[in-house]
Amino acid sequence: MKIDELGEVALRDYRPVKYFPFQNEAGSAFILTSEPFNYLEAFLSSEYSSVKRDSKKKKENLRKAIYFTKLSEDFYNSSLTAAMPSKGTLLYYSFINLVKVYLIHNGYDLEKKIEHHGLSLPPNSKETLKLASLNDTGISIFHEFAKTLGCDIRNDEGVDIHFSDLLRDLPEIHEISYALNLFPNTKRKFLPVDIQIRTDNARKKIYLTLSYEKKFDKLMSTSKLTRGKFTEIFERVDVVDDNRYHHFKSKLVINYTYNSSKSWKICYPKLLKSISEIGIYPMITRSGYRFYLDLENSRFHRLSSILGFAFYLGTVARYRPTLNEEVLKGKYQAVINEAIVSCPNQFFYILVSYITKQVCAIPMAKVN
Repeated sequence: MKIDELGEVALRDYRPVKYFPFQNEAGSAFILTSEPFNYLEAFLSSEYSSVKRDSKKKKENLRKAIYFTKLSEDFYNSSLTAAMPSKGTLLYYSFINLVKVYLIHNGYDLEKKIEHHGLSLPPNSKETLKLASLNDTGISIFHEFAKTLGCDIRNDEGVDIHFSDLLRDLPEIHEISYALNLFPNTKRKFLPVDIQIRTDNARKKIYLTLSYEKKFDKLMSTSKLTRGKFTEIFERVDVVDDNRYHHFKSKLVINYTYNSSKSWKICYPKLLKSISEIGIYPMITRSGYRFYLDLENSRFHRLSSILGFAFYLGTVARYRPTLNEEVLKGKYQAVINEAIVSCPNQFFYILVSYITKQVCAIPMAKVN
């Protein structure tokens, strides 16, 4: 097969249809904003104003969501002028309040049960968090967040979470971590991939293609792409005129009508759902969104790992002054400093995208 036989990028109303996991509409335009909190508050306020008077419960939940949005923003703004360890605590409170907005927007009625973080750092532990026990009397924010993201956390699979594993789950600091040899005897696990939604020449069928550079075969363990769940979804395609990339095509091929909104509303979510369990995560870069395939099927969603990372920093800052000195001045110092700079914007923009079901992005001039 030649590369042009892979198909052309699917268009809707003359706009390319891109893969995004946010439940956005096919071909939706980017929401370019330098202030994700302001956009989210405006979005929620608009929803609040549009609710009819007889929907008291929905209005009340939206009011709570707006409150937690403002709280999240205030904690983040305070963190900008704070130094570690205070900065870590403020970031955690910013993250968890935005998580509450996400939960409320997904139907959770908070304030009705005891809410707890869902994590703890035992007094005799230095780098191992523990998952909280679950019961019907309370809500574990960490567990419910993961569940709503579609990545359930089961306590019977183990309650220990190692700080080093959380760090390794963050693509933002993956390269610097390996440059500092923080994870010996392991290989890099976040594979940069290009995902396209394509159509045949007749524009009657749509499907997914995935590609990655062959050079990563030497840097990473890419055997995941030759077995298991991945091979149930994708098949390898030999492209004779491209020696740089490996190419794959989805086994799911859907008949569609390219100029029908109804057809897009049915077909686009089906394509996205078909790859929802193989661990593809977005990251905002200088050139827009890029996607990374987790080659090791990590236990946690990337956003859950950021939340767990911030919980650890905040807990150490509040309760473990001796351990705080060890952590901040130990082997993880450089990557922690990098993560507290690079992770917040990723967390905010991606989670706001999930909440609003829009593709929120940083204007190019604002990417740091």
